[in-house]
Amino acid sequence: MNKNKRKGFTLIELIAVLVILAILALIVTPLVMNIIRKARISADKRSIDAYGRSVEYAIATYLLDNGKFPTSIEELTIEYTGDEVVCSTSKLNSDSSVYLAGCTVAGRSVDYTYGSEESIVYDVYQKGDTVTYNGMNFHVIKDSGTSQDYVTLLLDTPLTATEVNTYGGVGTANNHVNMHVTSNTNASYYQKAYDYNSAGYLAFYSSETCGYDSNNNWVTTGCNNNYADSDIKYVVDAWALDKTTSSDLKEIDGYKARMITYDELTDELGYEKASSGTIMPSSNGDTPNWVWNSGNNAGYWTMSGVADSTDRAWYVIGDGGLNNNNVRYGNYSYGSVRPVINLLKSAI
Repeated sequence: MNKNKRKGFTLIELIAVLVILAILALIVTPLVMNIIRKARISADKRSIDAYGRSVEYAIATYLLDNGKFPTSIEELTIEYTGDEVVCSTSKLNSDSSVYLAGCTVAGRSVDYTYGSEESIVYDVYQKGDTVTYNGMNFHVIKDSGTSQDYVTLLLDTPLTATEVNTYGGVGTANNHVNMHVTSNTNASYYQKAYDYNSAGYLAFYSSETCGYDSNNNWVTTGCNNNYADSDIKYVVDAWALDKTTSSDLKEIDGYKARMITYDELTDELGYEKASSGTIMPSSNGDTPNWVWNSGNNAGYWTMSGVADSTDRAWYVIGDGGLNNNNVRYGNYSYGSVRPVINLLKSAI
C-alpha cells in the first residue's frame, strides 16, 4: 500500500471554508466601508476648515485694502484650491472671523460648522434721533430693535435746486429743471418739469407724456402716480449712487434709496389716514415737526400715489400738511426731494 498518496479537500470542507470567508466578508466589509466613510468625512471637514481659514484671510486682506469691514462674503477674493465648498450660511463676524454652516464639499453634504455664529446686539435708535452718515444728517423713522441690522432714515434737509439739477439731468437752477424721463438720453426724451414758483424744483412726473414735452407743448395723457417710473425716483437713485456707499444700504421692497411712504407718515409718524384731501399733523403731538419743519420749511414728495386717483401723489407741505398733489405740479416745491435710506448700523 502506498502510504504517500495525497488526499484532496472534501466538498464539505470547501463549503465550510467558503462559509467562513463569507462570514468574514460580512464582518469586515462594513468595518472597512465605515473607515472609508469616516476618512472621507474627516477630509471634508478639513476642506471646510481650510475654506474657512481662506475666507478669514480674505477678510483681513479686504480690511487692509479698503479700510473697512466687508458686509458680505461676495465682496471677498477667496484664494482656495481644494474641493469645492458651498455653504448655505456664510456670516462674517465683527471680529473678522467667519461662521459657515449647511456646507457641501464637492456636492457631498457635511454635517459640520466652521466657527461660531456671532450673537450681535445692535444699538436701538429712537424715532427722531439724528444720525450722521457721510457728512449728511438724517432723522430716524423706524428701528425694529436690537436684532435688526439696519435703521430707516429720512434726510434732514431736502435737496437744493442745484442738487436736483445735478441728479436730474440738465437745466438751470431757476425757471424749470429739465429731467430725464427714460434711460434714452436723446433730446426728444427730455422734458421740462413744471416750475410753479420759478425756483427750479421738481414735479413728480411718471411719463414722458405728462407736462411740457421737448417742444414745450403741454401734454397730460400719460400722467400717473407710479413712483417706479417717476422723475423723482430718477433723482433719488442718482443721489444715492453719488452720496452713499451701496454696501452700506439694505434693499427693502426693491429699494435701497427712495422717498418716504404714505404708510410711514400715517403708521409711524402720526398723520391721520384719509383717501384724499389735505391732512394736517396730529393735534396730540404725535407727529414730530422734523417731518416737515426742515431747512426753509421745505415740502417734499412721497413715493405713494393717492388711492382714488391715477395722477395725484401725496406730498408733505412746508407747514406740515399732507396734500394729495397733482403729479404735474410742484406747487409747494421749496425743495421737493427728501430721500429715505435703509442704513446698515455697521455703517453708522
